[in-house]
Amino acid sequence: MKKYDVVVVGAGFSGLLSALALSKEGNSVLVIEKDNFIGGVCRSYNVGGYTVDTGPHAITRMESGPLKQLMDEYFDIVPNFVPFGKYHVRMGNKVKPFPWSIKKWLTFDILPVEDRMLLMRSVFDVLYMLSIGKNLSDISIEDLTPQNLSQESKHFLDYLSYFMLGTSPINAPISRFIDNKNHKIDSRSAPYVGRLYNLLMGNGASDQLYPKGGIQKVIDSIVMSIPKNNVEIKTSEKVIEIEDNKTIKIIITDQCEYECNTVIYSGPSSKLPDIIKNHKDYMSEDYIQNLRNIKTVKSLCIWLGLKKKIFSGYGSEMWVSLDPDSNPYTWVVPTSNYDANLAPIGKQLVGFAYIVPDGRSIVDMRIKALDSIFNTLPEIEENVEMIHYQELVPEKACWSLNSGFGSVQTPIKNLYCVGSDSEKRSMGLTRSAYSVLRCLEIMKSVES
Repeated sequence: MKKYDVVVVGAGFSGLLSALALSKEGNSVLVIEKDNFIGGVCRSYNVGGYTVDTGPHAITRMESGPLKQLMDEYFDIVPNFVPFGKYHVRMGNKVKPFPWSIKKWLTFDILPVEDRMLLMRSVFDVLYMLSIGKNLSDISIEDLTPQNLSQESKHFLDYLSYFMLGTSPINAPISRFIDNKNHKIDSRSAPYVGRLYNLLMGNGASDQLYPKGGIQKVIDSIVMSIPKNNVEIKTSEKVIEIEDNKTIKIIITDQCEYECNTVIYSGPSSKLPDIIKNHKDYMSEDYIQNLRNIKTVKSLCIWLGLKKKIFSGYGSEMWVSLDPDSNPYTWVVPTSNYDANLAPIGKQLVGFAYIVPDGRSIVDMRIKALDSIFNTLPEIEENVEMIHYQELVPEKACWSLNSGFGSVQTPIKNLYCVGSDSEKRSMGLTRSAYSVLRCLEIMKSVES
């Protein structure tokens, strides 16, 4: 039985990041992946001459955030990033830049001025609660929403909740919307100062980037930076059981058994009790129930290859409908604007992303989503030459008031979880990168 310092379960973004960092720290690492490919939802592939990503991506907090820190520390090769550009809100016949600060909110005339004033009052309520140190993790968007808002404003708040958390305003905690960008807060200042600044003076997507060549380039850079003599990656091999044997752990797969000192689990945290032998000896009922209560975020992405360029410039559009049931909320990203090589010459590749609510038929979503695209911009329909559908899980855990959420540290010594269900910071790849940083910090503190 071969022994490693670390076994990483799962070769998605967070698993590969963990393998890179730990191998650069001198550990022998084995990565085990059940699929026949690596990268998880951080991949790109060819469809009819177009290079599509696994859902649209914008990598946030790239000035000093978690991925930037990990790249500076561990990457030998860094992707070529370009600015993601501005976010625009499309509602009816109006298209306006997203209001990232209070100053810009005052002129955001896509919503009625009376509603903006009412919502401004709610914002100042939040500022006051922050200033007195109130915990906002149990207060929802719904709790602070004025009751007499127009339908336009209610649907706008719905969009933000689903877009940022994958859940409705009644389950969306206020804390997510004031999440501080800084990984570490200056101990000399009050903990809410950074959040107040972001809320009052935020400049939005200025630190968001997209990798030229597609999101696959991030995975390629990780793999090319991994020390080959320290890391093995095995695909098409499924982990069935993890056994804790006092000083070592035994990883049992459908093909082999391995020994290691530490396990980094990057699969769904909700599945962890299923693969831990005698898990009730290590995990409390409350801990197990919390993991069982995790709700994933499910999405539908429709990629369209267009015969000509319809969307111009960098950036994306947030389509807010007054009838989200028949015309679903949409995030639109023309990825070939960042790199013309993602589409055939003279053509355009555009991704349309949707959150799939619980109980919603994916077949029904496909039909209504495609219809909504053509109804919103009729010019698109006559220029479509490629349609590609993806059903994805962009977040392994919904950051919701009424569901469970995992954690990096587990009740089992030297077994850690990483991924978008392990750390409540930001979203997507940035959240996963936060979890890897947190894991590395915990491991170093235990060693010292």
